Amino acid sequence: MAEQAKHSLFETKFLDESSLPDLLRLQEVIVANLPCPEVFMLHDERYFPEIFRHERSAIGAMVGDELIAYSIIRIPGLAGDNLGRDLNLPQDELTGVCHLQAIVVHPDFRGNGLQRKLAAAHLHVIEEMGCKHVCCTVSPKNPVSLANILSCGLVIKGMRPKLHGWCRYILHKDISSPVGRAEAAGPGAYKKEIRICSDDIKGQIDLLKRGYEGFKTAFNSEGIIVFYGKN
Repeated sequence: MAEQAKHSLFETKFLDESSLPDLLRLQEVIVANLPCPEVFMLHDERYFPEIFRHERSAIGAMVGDELIAYSIIRIPGLAGDNLGRDLNLPQDELTGVCHLQAIVVHPDFRGNGLQRKLAAAHLHVIEEMGCKHVCCTVSPKNPVSLANILSCGLVIKGMRPKLHGWCRYILHKDISSPVGRAEAAGPGAYKKEIRICSDDIKGQIDLLKRGYEGFKTAFNSEGIIVFYGKN
């Protein structure tokens, strides 16, 4: 379905192997415009065959024949990098994990809510696939992406170094429950709430160890604030 973007109409569609050159080109544009190299990890063309083994694993936003954004998901199975392991999910639930692996938007088309729209579309696909858990990672240096993913109902459950030693939030959503299928947590969802600056990595790790989870961000004079809650 076509929608009006800032600059022109765009439409979304599922991608397959024939879109690989476009995916790689868009990746290069993203990397060339990064404010910090740690924000996005570049994938080479050897990475994508595994992605395309599953139907509906890639969604693209198009303006005419130009790919301006994409979302990819991955089913890690029992692989060592299954994010469910980071969250101490039971072994028998790891096969029900799906990763929101990457969602990127061309710099010229940001501000249209494309990242959130593609994430929501893929969450619907993941639910239809029968997966129970959705996980993803976001850089603490990427507050816009963090806010978008949190708005889709995922919550911060962990924070640790991942590939290349880059620090990442680990976000999770249990879509097998009515609460998990909802979007972001509403007012009063937690008995206890704490606000903390996003730059305070040690403080956030301590909150996570104490059973808090991150559910919202805000901007104020101190910078980016992350809201953590606990019941």
